[in-house]
Amino acid sequence: MDPITRTYEWLRRQLSTRHTVDAVWAGFLDVLDELPAEARVAFLMSDIFDASIDEVALLLRKDAAACHALVELARAHIQAAGPRRAVE
Repeated sequence: MDPITRTYEWLRRQLSTRHTVDAVWAGFLDVLDELPAEARVAFLMSDIFDASIDEVALLLRKDAAACHALVELARAHIQAAGPRRAVE
């Protein structure tokens, strides 16, 4: 099973549990916490707050290519993390 499908299936299973929101957010925050600070900021600004790469670059005082690489690093790390533990 490819990583996107595996992650989707894991999230779908999590949504059928009682403590879904807590479990998903806790897992997401754990994975974000493992990222370097600049990659975390670039990902959150770009993918969560819908900022353009140019806006991210201005905020981080880096060029757009470096910020794009940080976002891609974060996306790959989050996708690779996949499901970590069962929700009780």
